Amino acid sequence: MVAVQKKPAAAKEGGGGSHGIPEGELLGTLALVGLIYFTAAGGAYGSESVISSVGPLPVIISHAIFPFCWSLPIGLATTELATAYPSDGGIAVWAALAFNEFWGFMGGYFSLVEGCINLAVFPTVTLDYLMVLFNAELDPYTAYLGKAAISIFVVFLNMQGVSFVGRSAYILSILINIPLLFMCIGAIMTVKDYSPWLESRQNDYDTNWTFFMGILVFNLSGYDNVGSVAGQVKQPGITMPKAMIVAIVVVSVSF
Repeated sequence: MVAVQKKPAAAKEGGGGSHGIPEGELLGTLALVGLIYFTAAGGAYGSESVISSVGPLPVIISHAIFPFCWSLPIGLATTELATAYPSDGGIAVWAALAFNEFWGFMGGYFSLVEGCINLAVFPTVTLDYLMVLFNAELDPYTAYLGKAAISIFVVFLNMQGVSFVGRSAYILSILINIPLLFMCIGAIMTVKDYSPWLESRQNDYDTNWTFFMGILVFNLSGYDNVGSVAGQVKQPGITMPKAMIVAIVVVSVSF
């Protein structure tokens, strides 16, 4: 079961919980922003089909409004719990404190199942983009080996520790958004007619609002996952709120 200790006063300490992690190896604001960014989004790649499902206008409006109705409440609730109880475990710890250890275990189990199913998608998405980039085609067996290699590489990175992962996530979040930034600048400089951006496909027979809402909720969720490293954040009472707000803004703007 989940063993927890009620120590809300720990948020006033330097962080690290009972890990004994040196201050320099704890997650700072920028590293935590990178970590939240990848647990919640990881970039706008893979969501191109959303625009074709309902049209540009609903996508633009929803990504301007929905973060304040959905992402921000989740982020603020996560921040409050993570700063009040800065220990690793996230929802497993919070459910155990609120109810009992059985529901703490179930919360951790459900998070594990959701993570396994969710994360299984990303090696496929990564490999698909690499094949498009290099104009290549792979047979099923080679594609399977490629996905396995990507998964093993990510596992290796995670084994280097949360500080390394946080700093790497911050750097990667910048790198993956650079192409999007250049595309936006290029669009502003070259596009003369912005009327297609104001189109909606609400009257088309193949409009798929269910698909659109599902992807919208999926893209702007995941902020509660950062609670699993709350015990390894430097000065969580200060760092966590700042990083959460910045990450929500960056995720929303990138989409």
